[in-house]
Amino acid sequence: MKVLNRIVLILFAFTLFVSINAENTSAATYIDKEFATLAKKGQLKGAKGKIGMTYSSLKKQSKGSVGQSESYLWYTTAKTSYGFFYGNSYDKISSKQKVVLIHRDLSGNITAKQMQKYFGKPVAKNVYKAGKYYVRFENNNPSKGKCFVHIGTKDAINSWYTYDEDGTLTVK
Repeated sequence: MKVLNRIVLILFAFTLFVSINAENTSAATYIDKEFATLAKKGQLKGAKGKIGMTYSSLKKQSKGSVGQSESYLWYTTAKTSYGFFYGNSYDKISSKQKVVLIHRDLSGNITAKQMQKYFGKPVAKNVYKAGKYYVRFENNNPSKGKCFVHIGTKDAINSWYTYDEDGTLTVK
């Protein structure tokens, strides 16, 4: 019985240690002063890369895979995706291409109030200026508590949506 109690105690302590040190990706706590500071440097919390970093540098830091979308070639790691504009190829990223957009999925929902606290008024729908970069959030599945956040250049943020009929999605 004592052995079982010790095992349970050790497992509990290990679980507690891991949960305390685990990276928090809840939207409720993700948007904070650190997030705002990093955004102004072209970074997202928990992401190893930053806007302007070359593909070869990013690939050395994080293992991932390349995929395509309508507007970008993506390099996707375990928790973060990095967008690159298409270059000379539709399925390969050249070593010198630079990151233009960083995408991260979060649990929970982000509010405009959270963003306005650090970035002021939006410059387009759910888009805020962060230094020379732009931050966008979208609660893409609010009923299930799913959202995403982007940091990117103006052109990259504007390329996310391929249409903007009412002019609310485009950063002017």
